[in-house]
Amino acid sequence: MSCSLFTSISCDTQDYGMYEVDRIVGSWKLVEIYNDNNQWTPAENTYSYTFNEDGTFISTRFPQCTIGSYSIQDDEIYLDFDCTTNRMIGIASTSSTIVEELDYEDVNIIFTPAYSDCDQGCRLKFKPIN
Repeated sequence: MSCSLFTSISCDTQDYGMYEVDRIVGSWKLVEIYNDNNQWTPAENTYSYTFNEDGTFISTRFPQCTIGSYSIQDDEIYLDFDCTTNRMIGIASTSSTIVEELDYEDVNIIFTPAYSDCDQGCRLKFKPIN
């Protein structure tokens, strides 16, 4: 009986979502980009995110748009930049919300842009900032 109780608790999607939020809370800096040669290379133009427990973030990605809110659903993070217009963030999008596939590699987080057409992945590796 205790095994079935453990199984039902561990499969709770709400617990999974909280685990993902807890795991991403903190400050992260872009350090590497996966290139067309299937290799990680140092990022030339770095930026950072600070994800707060309350679902808000601060970012240096777009100078005109530095704050917003985020949510995690399944394996994607939704970054809703608090901009007056979507043109301020400089990507072809119909809104100021950016969707990134979210993955983890050791202590790093990996974003894969869902809004970009890339031949070889376009993955972005962020390391925690202490």
